[in-house]
Amino acid sequence: MMQDETIRQLLNRRDLGATRHRSAISRRLGLSETEMLAVAHLAQRGRLTPSALAELLDLSSGGVTALVQRLELAGHVERSRHPTDRRSVELELSAALVARAATAFHPLVGALDEISAELSEPEQAVVRRFLARVAIATEEHAARAHAELDRGAAAPTTPVPALWG
Repeated sequence: MMQDETIRQLLNRRDLGATRHRSAISRRLGLSETEMLAVAHLAQRGRLTPSALAELLDLSSGGVTALVQRLELAGHVERSRHPTDRRSVELELSAALVARAATAFHPLVGALDEISAELSEPEQAVVRRFLARVAIATEEHAARAHAELDRGAAAPTTPVPALWG
């Protein structure tokens, strides 16, 4: 059981470190936390409609409109017509922001690549499978938590003990 606790603690540490790093990079890029999350979602998915971005960020229609306008005015995102629904638009990151973000994230990406290169191919395969399952579980629980909020579910009245070990 101690191994599971150690893995949870390390995952939590990684999450906290990544959040702190993202916060510093967002300030360097002149983005708010919400703007940085929007950029991260667009970087991961390539293109999103404003409504899909609003859902991911838990923003209202007006909130995402204001966010997109700020990002577009700053030259961080570009709009284009949706390829199959001409009434809709898609958002994507500008090449200039992608280049700035790549430069900002380069030291961390390089360090992660070096760490990965130290693993044998079979070890990398195990880590990829594990992290893929962790990512899926985290995404599913995030979706479930947001769905519960949308249904008006109350917060638990007792804290969850030892969530991370």
